[in-house]
Amino acid sequence: MKKQTGIWVDAQTWQAYRILCNREKLRPAEPLEKFIRFILRDGSALSIMNWLENVGRAEGLEAYARVLLNWYKNGTYWIMITDEDEAPIQPMLLSALKEVPNPELRREIEDALTIKPAQGKAEPSKAQIKAEEEISETIAGLKGLVKGKSKVPVRRSLVFGKSGTRRRETYRPST
Repeated sequence: MKKQTGIWVDAQTWQAYRILCNREKLRPAEPLEKFIRFILRDGSALSIMNWLENVGRAEGLEAYARVLLNWYKNGTYWIMITDEDEAPIQPMLLSALKEVPNPELRREIEDALTIKPAQGKAEPSKAQIKAEEEISETIAGLKGLVKGKSKVPVRRSLVFGKSGTRRRETYRPST
């Protein structure tokens, strides 16, 4: 059994809707009937209306987040807002992270923004160990000189002889 209802719709909107239904080979009432069944199945017209609004917004937000993520991954960390103002991309991605419904995109954004801790320190090279030992010896020598207890040479310098030869000379503090 069918029931005729009087729904007031803007004339231009109804005409555009009828053209769309005609193009897709549908009766104008068919999508409306299915929509009403969908609402009844869900049990709330308000939740369906909110869901429809969020679907449209989510698609635009996903595109926005993907563009920001692409820029961020490729080294663009600031964008020009106006001719004089720039804005950082990280806070924009963080706010998009809260709103994006796509879990895969959320995971990509999270991976890009997360600072990963070092997996373990690399062993120091022999040259680095030697340099650190020399620095420690020099510091110990300087401390001893300050206290007046050391005989460690204070300074080495490169001296050029008359024939152009180079040699190192060690200076000790005069006491």
